[in-house]
Amino acid sequence: MRGRLSLTAAAITAMIALAFCIPLGRLIQVVAANRALDEARLVSRSLADAISAVPGQTAIITQLVEQVNATSPGPVTVYLPGGSVLGPPVPVDAEVELARTGHSFTAAGPSGGRDTLVGIVGPDPKATTVVRVRVPASLLSRGVDQAWAIVAAIGLLMVVVAAGLADRLARSIVRPMSDLLSVTRRLQGGELEARAAPAGPPEVAEVGLAVNQLAGRIGDLLTNEREAAADLSHQLRTPLTVLRLDAEGLASEEDRLCIVKDVDRLEQIVTRVIRQSRRSSRQERGGDHRGTCDLGQVIHHRMAFWSILATRQGRQWSVNVPGHPQPIAVSRGDLEVCLDALLNNVLTNTPGGSPFSVEVVAGSGSDWTLIVQDAGPGLPGKALPARGATGGSGTGLGLDIVRQTAEASGGRLSAGRSPGGGARIEVCFGAPAERS
Repeated sequence: MRGRLSLTAAAITAMIALAFCIPLGRLIQVVAANRALDEARLVSRSLADAISAVPGQTAIITQLVEQVNATSPGPVTVYLPGGSVLGPPVPVDAEVELARTGHSFTAAGPSGGRDTLVGIVGPDPKATTVVRVRVPASLLSRGVDQAWAIVAAIGLLMVVVAAGLADRLARSIVRPMSDLLSVTRRLQGGELEARAAPAGPPEVAEVGLAVNQLAGRIGDLLTNEREAAADLSHQLRTPLTVLRLDAEGLASEEDRLCIVKDVDRLEQIVTRVIRQSRRSSRQERGGDHRGTCDLGQVIHHRMAFWSILATRQGRQWSVNVPGHPQPIAVSRGDLEVCLDALLNNVLTNTPGGSPFSVEVVAGSGSDWTLIVQDAGPGLPGKALPARGATGGSGTGLGLDIVRQTAEASGGRLSAGRSPGGGARIEVCFGAPAERS
């Protein structure tokens, strides 16, 4: 923007300077030519008056012509009635013949010069003396080049000054806008404490104030959302406590331990939700909270739980995981949430008895891909549903949670059709960062 404003100011000033300098230079040229011609006319008339005072005295006239040629910038030639020529020899031409009739005028000379001729009529009209002063082209343009150089220098100075003033003006506008852009970039990156210092023109300063107010409003809304999520999660602790007490009153030791274990896991998830809700955005940026885990180990752990429900529904299932570790850049808790969401979708959204499989394959580089596929009806539209979209009793957030977790690790989520005609969900998890 600064460059464009400076260039625009320089272009406009240059056009104005040209509009004034070109006519001014032309005027200087005309004035210089007229000044040289006026000097030549003065010399010719003065010499003519002197010759008129000494008619017929050739010696005196010769002396006058020599004195004038010694001081005149242009050569002076005198044509006497008898045909004699005094001064630099210039042949008699039509202009001389016209001057012998008593006329005084200015005619074109050789090489762009001018000639001033004065006819001196004596007692005998046929005995006319002619004075010719030749003005070379160099005299007609004397001083014009210097004048043009001065005019051009002034015009160039005007352009430079205008560009400099425009740059200072643009800088007073661009600098606050650059600072405002930097603040908006920081806000975009999640630094909600960033604020702009209102400066510059009133319009730019007003935008800075509006950005500050918007950032404050966004911060308030996020704080309220975190508090609401934390409060809601905290409210779940009461029914969980009641559920734990009920579980401890069961007669079957096996059922009691199973339910208590599930309640413990649910309490861990609720506690993590509360902590994440309470955590500020700056704390989230303070370090990497994703953690790492072994993908295959977590799959075996969670399948020990889901396999019981799958067996009760009469489903056939399979797990194909490599025997060596598969480290990924996802914490164990987040990975368990993802696995639970994927397996819950299979067991609740496909007909009872439909088989499913869980598989881990190596991706590109150090990535690992989790594949969950079933023989159910498949996804609506054969594509991932939008966040919150659900055709059943769920919240429609499970697959979106999986997607966010995968992308946070540097991976991705994709969906397709399984060989059995159902859904095929592929989750690529990124590898942990190498520590130096």
